[in-house]
Amino acid sequence: MTDTSAIIRRVGRGVAYVLLGLVGTIAVALVLLNVTTGVQRPVYDALYLRLGPSGATEAAILIQFLASGLGAVALPLFVADYLHTGLANRDALLAVLGSFLGVLVVYTAVALAGFPSAPTAFLLLVVVLVGVPLLLRFRFDVRSGALPTFVGSVPAVVLLMLLAAFGLGWGWGYVVSAQEVPASSVDDAAVGTLSDAPPVESALFSSGNCETDADGYQTCDLPLRGFEHERVAVRALSELDVRCPYQGTSGDGGSAVVRHDERYFEVQCSPHGD
Repeated sequence: MTDTSAIIRRVGRGVAYVLLGLVGTIAVALVLLNVTTGVQRPVYDALYLRLGPSGATEAAILIQFLASGLGAVALPLFVADYLHTGLANRDALLAVLGSFLGVLVVYTAVALAGFPSAPTAFLLLVVVLVGVPLLLRFRFDVRSGALPTFVGSVPAVVLLMLLAAFGLGWGWGYVVSAQEVPASSVDDAAVGTLSDAPPVESALFSSGNCETDADGYQTCDLPLRGFEHERVAVRALSELDVRCPYQGTSGDGGSAVVRHDERYFEVQCSPHGD
């Protein structure tokens, strides 16, 4: 009877730690996601010219979600170990925390190198979810409630990254638009050109991207997301002091007048979607 009671208590304690990991991770993640929303904009600004607006947006979202998710996992781990051992395994937990920081550093480096950011983030996440239990159990011989707590946090982290993937797949993007303006309204001294970026100029002003209104003026739109020369485009726009504002912001990215085929167009870039 005593053995049965001990087993029941042990199982109950294990279930409690799993629930701590699940519920605690979700609760902390919700708080951190709300607190760290402001991180996206500076990350976008830092990576904008290097990755283009689409790549910078993906990286900004994933960095926020990775940081929030890993932070949300770490806190319940420390709480569980404190409740069980009084933080006797602090060295192991600090090693786990260090591995989490390493994930963020590696992801940022990979994103800066121009590799696909979403697959990298999910691959690193898999490495963490598999590696941390092995690290705790076999490297540090942790037998406290931290281990079942981490197991409980796994579904929460997976859910969090699925939400991030859903956000990345939503209908957002950036569009370069060129609105023809009358030649009489143009100051030739302020006219720019996209001729230094031929793939961008030809794509923007291609017949498939332009419409002509009743007055004979053209409006051309070039979606940047998925455009193979996106980085070239934003660098060419940057030379004209035109920028694509980040998603969800009301900032003005500026505009410039360029000449194409003896016509004048006001060029700007804007985000679309949510």
